[in-house]
Amino acid sequence: MPENATPTFILNGPKSSRLVTNWPLFGMWPGILRNAHRIHDFATDVLEENGCTFIVKGPCFANLDMLLTCDPANINHILSKNFSNYPKGPDFKKIFEILGDGILNSESELWEFHRKTTMSLMHNAKFQNFLERTSWHTVEKVLVPVLERASELGLEVDLQELFQRFAFDATCILTLGYDPSSLAIDLPLKTFDDAEEAVLFRHILPKSCWKLQRWLQIGKEKKLSKAADCL
Repeated sequence: MPENATPTFILNGPKSSRLVTNWPLFGMWPGILRNAHRIHDFATDVLEENGCTFIVKGPCFANLDMLLTCDPANINHILSKNFSNYPKGPDFKKIFEILGDGILNSESELWEFHRKTTMSLMHNAKFQNFLERTSWHTVEKVLVPVLERASELGLEVDLQELFQRFAFDATCILTLGYDPSSLAIDLPLKTFDDAEEAVLFRHILPKSCWKLQRWLQIGKEKKLSKAADCL
């Protein structure tokens, strides 16, 4: 039965690890916060130790238990074969409200509509030509000059941020016909970074906490509101 698939799968997953301790009241979050500076490497280590699937236990008062998996069979089961049995749920949409009702934040019929529309567009020959011209223009006229300037000045470059800005500008040009110019010599606009950071904190903080911050317009929620207005 689809309704029972998820809880059964979670209950049968590993719940302990020599790399992170499940403390009373606070769960595994002390160890996670201690490794926040290397969170991706830490998650990889934990998953490798536990057969690619692991249950993260959050504080008992925060409803932050999570299932981590990098097992291809699990991912295929959840995202392909039985996608309809694993809805994102209302909490996901609240956390990622900045995405609106786009394909990354939608479900069921709306998700299917977005998917069919996107696939139809991506297979259109005229759109493919436009995509190629736009991408090469952004590479030649913007990305390469930024890298050359950084090389001349001997500056360190965060390639993840650089290509994120490149993708953001290219996507805006393709979908909106507007170039936000976030990829420039002086790397203006921290809007996307602020939004990502705030969404990450929504995963960590109890819902009541970040909702209070949003109501008071303080902390990360204030930055997220400004980022949403800008975007």
